Amino acid sequence: MHSVDSSYSILDRQLSGKLPIPGKTNLDWYLFHKIISDYKGKPMLEVGVGRGGTALTMAYMTPILDVIDSWDQTWQKEDVEKILPANFIDSKSSQAEIDKDYACIHLDANKSFKGTLDDLTKYSAHCNGVICVDDYLQSMWPEVTRAVDVFVNQTDWKRILIGNHQVFLSRKRTPAVKKIAMEFPVSMVDEEIFFTYGKLPSDKLFQKFMSVNNKRLYTWHKKAYT
Repeated sequence: MHSVDSSYSILDRQLSGKLPIPGKTNLDWYLFHKIISDYKGKPMLEVGVGRGGTALTMAYMTPILDVIDSWDQTWQKEDVEKILPANFIDSKSSQAEIDKDYACIHLDANKSFKGTLDDLTKYSAHCNGVICVDDYLQSMWPEVTRAVDVFVNQTDWKRILIGNHQVFLSRKRTPAVKKIAMEFPVSMVDEEIFFTYGKLPSDKLFQKFMSVNNKRLYTWHKKAYT
């Protein structure tokens, strides 16, 4: 287990390009950072680690981080282990055994309808805070969006914030979401908050996130736009 002190410099190193950043748009990365700040120091879980960018942002917030990946894609576990202070669970998301609850869960493994819905059903039973589902409203994986919408319609989980290509689910609106709604140009339909046209915040931290050069890193978002 790693101490909180050992992770304080992680975010600065990500912002300066010395550590991998999430495969998200800059805005989505900032929103993710803000939302999980409500759960600083509490247990967190990532399902689908990749190169470790999102997990690193989570590790900045908590020393209690579990990560699940089968490591059967192009990224290598050995590379991620060198930079990520976390407990590694080597397994497919459907086969991983979970015996505790988490305040924050990031789902970025399955992209099929059934796989995403199964993951939501399984891991929501172990979440007492917020779930972030990556690639929501991403045109390359429409089944992710369909699975999330079905899950929300069948349960008491709600879409509390919709980003560029991610959605945050919870049973109640969190303090960070309320603050984002005050600082960003947003609209609300049936208590679901999403972004619209308007002036963006001018605070230094937001500008740091938005100024990170994301072009030299491969992301599905860049590929989709191309």
